[in-house]
Amino acid sequence: MKFLREILRVFIQIFYLPKNLLNFFFGTIFYDFYLSKEKKEFPGEIPLRKNLVIFLIFPEEGLKSSHLTTLNYFLNKKYSPLVISNYALSAEDKKKIKKNSWFLIERKNYGYDFGGYRDGVLFLKDRLFNLDRMLLINDSTWFPISKNNDFLNFIETADLDFVGATSHYGFERLRLPKNRDELKRKIKFNTKKRRFHYASYVLAFSKNILSDKNFLRFWKNLRLSGTKNIIVRRGEVGLTQWVIKKEIYSHGSYINSGHLEEIFNSLSKQELLNTTQEAIVENISLKNFIGSFSKDLEDLSKEELISFLLIIVSRQIIVFSLASFLIKRLKFPFLKKMLFKLDDECSKKTFQIVKEFDDEIQEEILSEIKETPALCKYLN
Repeated sequence: MKFLREILRVFIQIFYLPKNLLNFFFGTIFYDFYLSKEKKEFPGEIPLRKNLVIFLIFPEEGLKSSHLTTLNYFLNKKYSPLVISNYALSAEDKKKIKKNSWFLIERKNYGYDFGGYRDGVLFLKDRLFNLDRMLLINDSTWFPISKNNDFLNFIETADLDFVGATSHYGFERLRLPKNRDELKRKIKFNTKKRRFHYASYVLAFSKNILSDKNFLRFWKNLRLSGTKNIIVRRGEVGLTQWVIKKEIYSHGSYINSGHLEEIFNSLSKQELLNTTQEAIVENISLKNFIGSFSKDLEDLSKEELISFLLIIVSRQIIVFSLASFLIKRLKFPFLKKMLFKLDDECSKKTFQIVKEFDDEIQEEILSEIKETPALCKYLN
């Protein structure tokens, strides 16, 4: 079976090779000299301040109240929003955004979030050096999901040049255990791994980075693509690796996955069991792994349960797999919308998380789910 999967993978790579080569060499040229001509810029009513947030939205079903909630959060924190819409807006939606932003840019959805971020950064090219802090955030999450969260406080007090909410690919990817003896293997976390990166749904930059001419050069030279995984590699991974390889900038994340084992060790065995049972998993091999141990979970030692959880996180991004734990235990202020699109089990587990939110936030999210077919397909 593994051999057939490898043959299929090679065949797919060969099939898409011409398209990928065109993307590699001409994707950015295609956008800059053709698609970008359709870009529209609208001044808003908010003045430009020293702290700025680039808010990337894709309001396919129209502007939602959650978009305005995010904007209001940053306005209350004295951040000037530069809104980038990767989808054409109605006149009424434009009016709402302009009222709550410094500028609005409407563009074609080429290059996904990093394509939009790039337009935002290049729009700011003559102003970057004057900013104290800049954030990139997109609407792939509901944020904030709690009124009292310290995410921005963390960014402003952590004394880090580059900050994400979470990171990916820091854990080594071991073969899935088949028995309890294999559960005792230690999983190492290392930010120097080649694919390690901070997730692009929210990223923050200090004045040190914004003052670096090579930062702007990174965005100018970023090769855009219409293929999602290529954008992830060039954008998320590329930007993180640019920061790390410079070796002069500090970096970190709100949820430090390298501290997960320590956090788990502070929990009781029952709390670890609850965390395991609340885990949200889409990956089939990971589902099978969990299923093979499901009858024996209560018999596992605390050490084995910790290993069990770290294996899950190493195989599926933490904002999916440990969404409930992050929000309840670590006061994480983000919830990924994609969780409602994965499968029936994932959607229903995520729905239970939302049901525990404050009434106002819960109502806002549930209303958006009902109005968005892609989010409610497993809840009907």
